[in-house]
Amino acid sequence: MVMVRMGNRSNKFLKATGQSTVEYILLLAVVISLVYIVINSPLFKQFIGRNGTFAQKMKATTEWNYRFGSQGVLPYSQINYSNATHPSYWNSSTSSTHFFGPLKNYP
Repeated sequence: MVMVRMGNRSNKFLKATGQSTVEYILLLAVVISLVYIVINSPLFKQFIGRNGTFAQKMKATTEWNYRFGSQGVLPYSQINYSNATHPSYWNSSTSSTHFFGPLKNYP
């Protein structure tokens, strides 16, 4: 009878060394599917979507801040231009401009 020496062979597939990698991949798949479900929900699109309430509020605020250089939310159609003082130039509380200049004129 001939004995063949096989050495110390073990089945690599029965070890649990890759279990954590598989668990992280499955967890990532679950998280991605949950995010996908939330982003495609009608409630999320109504609030954050292109014409959502949050998007419209941010648009109005950004337009006002860009135009006037101060906090505000009124649309352009509701602005009163009768006083002819631009809010980013004239400070009505101190009756002066927001800019500074020299005390004496330049020679």
